Amino acid sequence: MTWLVSSTFAAMTRAAIYIRTDAEDRLPSAGEQREELRAYAEERGYEIVAEYSDLRAPGRMLYHRPGLKEAIDNIKWEEDWEVLLVARPECISETESSLHEFVHKFSLYGNRVESPARSWEELLSAMKRYRRQMAGRQGRD
Repeated sequence: MTWLVSSTFAAMTRAAIYIRTDAEDRLPSAGEQREELRAYAEERGYEIVAEYSDLRAPGRMLYHRPGLKEAIDNIKWEEDWEVLLVARPECISETESSLHEFVHKFSLYGNRVESPARSWEELLSAMKRYRRQMAGRQGRD
């Protein structure tokens, strides 16, 4: 009997977690988000290699949050991971335009954002729809 053993193993997708809480307690606690995202990563076979957080941070100013800036810098310069996990899209931004800007930036770098609430495909599709709508409005102005 001959046994064939593969010498290659499928690499796990490297993921980072981003946690944002807000002063108004509209978002889940940091612990709740972390637990949810770790379970989500485990279900998908993702290896969590980094965690970023902005606790009690406002939801509008993306680039004024040190944790989020560090995550963006990582996709630009370090490339330590492929997917950023967030508990819900509102953890990135409470404004549609900022969320779509963020998704667009990730798509340009070949990374993605995933959430138990919305898949990458849903976020990407919504961003493309939004960009088409904005392009149509600019054409009318």
